[in-house]
Amino acid sequence: MDLYSTLNSLAPKISYLNRDFNHHHQHDDQSIDENPKDFPPTEDPVYILGKKYSSLYELNEIRSDVRSNIWMTYRRNFPPIGDTNFTSDSGWGCMLRCGQMVLARAFINLYLGRNWHWNYTNLESIKQLLQDDNETELKKYLIYKNILKMFTDQKTSSYSIHQIALMGVCEGKNVGQWFGPNTIAQVLRKLSLFDKMSDVFIYVAMDNIVFLDDIKKSCKINDDDDDDDETKCQEITSKWKPLILFIPLRLGLTEINPVYFRALKTTFTFPQTLGILGGRPNHALYFIGCCGDDLIYLDPHTTQPNVNIVAQDREYLEQILNEEIQNDLLLDISSNNDQCITSLSQQSTDDISYHCERPYRMSISLLDPSLSLCFFCKNEEEFNHWTRLTMEKLFHEQTQPLFEIMQTRPREWQNNDDDDNDLEFIASSSSSSKLINQSFVHKNIPNDLAQQTSDVDNNVDDDEEFEII
Repeated sequence: MDLYSTLNSLAPKISYLNRDFNHHHQHDDQSIDENPKDFPPTEDPVYILGKKYSSLYELNEIRSDVRSNIWMTYRRNFPPIGDTNFTSDSGWGCMLRCGQMVLARAFINLYLGRNWHWNYTNLESIKQLLQDDNETELKKYLIYKNILKMFTDQKTSSYSIHQIALMGVCEGKNVGQWFGPNTIAQVLRKLSLFDKMSDVFIYVAMDNIVFLDDIKKSCKINDDDDDDDETKCQEITSKWKPLILFIPLRLGLTEINPVYFRALKTTFTFPQTLGILGGRPNHALYFIGCCGDDLIYLDPHTTQPNVNIVAQDREYLEQILNEEIQNDLLLDISSNNDQCITSLSQQSTDDISYHCERPYRMSISLLDPSLSLCFFCKNEEEFNHWTRLTMEKLFHEQTQPLFEIMQTRPREWQNNDDDDNDLEFIASSSSSSKLINQSFVHKNIPNDLAQQTSDVDNNVDDDEEFEII
């Protein structure tokens, strides 16, 4: 057995031992919330990705909103990554999984809307979509399953652990190495250059500066673009590519400076927020909200079996329903009927492990100073609104801004976000380009479904890498 295989097999065991040890040795005032009540009654408002709730009166709504986020965790027994022996990301893939969660949330907002909720906990709930003859909800469900399939752990999925880990080689990270917030943002940006189906633009603000003209130049679609191009699944009437914005920050040396607490919490009130990529020291997490001085997060540090997500359509669901009815009729004949029905149920509810029933909370004072703010603007109007909110809430009302905004990049500053240069560099990287190019041949989101069910609702150069304990 080579070194890679040995370390890969030991990583989950070491991770579990360390986590159990730390669980029993944390101080009460410096630990995650272990209270059975995930959202204890409080007068403080609860913010979940831009939506405001009350834990006194809207507890079920809060839990439903949290559960509707796609929860990425460690997985095991997936196909090997490239030519390595890694068949699990336990012990090293936490920031990669957090990046997947941010991107999945952006696609949910883009194609289904921020108010979409996941309510498909069993086969009966899925059958109801067919029986109610509710075409809108059915199409939303099918789009959701196709979005989820983009992140499954196989080499042909657009944003799989395989694609992210291999693209990390272009950022100087070998497969199995930990990522920091800036690294995962850069990797997702480069992967998005191959994704012509979603056709989003990912902007990573370096040196704590957002250049507005750079974003507008990249997001605005030229008038001479081919409007009849059916390969684009998002036709924007305002001629604007949906924007995913990462702002990597370093807000302290070894501990986060308290002067930034208020501004960080304020970002969760923005309707454009995708949360924060960060964590506790040595522990990557995806922060989706806040309540008082507590941050609410999804934790990727759970190892689950690999799941093969089935890309479904109406014909597939009807076939599942018909087969189940036939099995019911054969109940007295076939002794294996229960097992067969269970298999059918699993085919339709294979996504349950991608939704977390209970989030965690921790004090903002425990936040690692290396993090990345994440935002999503579907159109130019939302981007302009984000700019106004930022100027008002993060600049004028704060003693210390988190980052800067400039209208135009100074002429003497070289633009490091040249997509063409990125494509040339990636193409020259033989270790990853072949597999990456193969994956994006696949059509992930049906063009007609995405068009019919679009939203119905209206810096750090050197990351401090996260180790897993």
